[in-house]
Amino acid sequence: MIYFDKPFLTIHWEEAEKTVRMEWKAFAQSAEFREGLEKGLELLIKKMTGRWLADMRKMGVISVADQKWSNEDWFPRAVKGGVRFMALVMPTSALSSMGVRNIMNHVGNIPIETRYFDNVEEALAWLKTCR
Repeated sequence: MIYFDKPFLTIHWEEAEKTVRMEWKAFAQSAEFREGLEKGLELLIKKMTGRWLADMRKMGVISVADQKWSNEDWFPRAVKGGVRFMALVMPTSALSSMGVRNIMNHVGNIPIETRYFDNVEEALAWLKTCR
């Protein structure tokens, strides 16, 4: 089921895996990046799941301000909202990949099990096993 669809992002609900899947399709300006994460969190809370998949292969660079916002604002709310398992399909761009790893390295001591994948199929297979 498609929950949110814009030129930069499509958010899917994967029923079989009980997973919110973020499919980043292009570079997102700051407001778009934050809107996308907010909509994903909204769906996660609505579906009462702890599983999150971010397919970031086509995602552009994440600004330092958005990295900071992700760490200080969004992640604490995501944990409160119930996210427990996060599968990340990494960007193909080295610079974009560095931004994602920077966010994840500064998340701190939060109770989210995170794994990195090269494709969506492997990420969904792993999330299906998470309890």
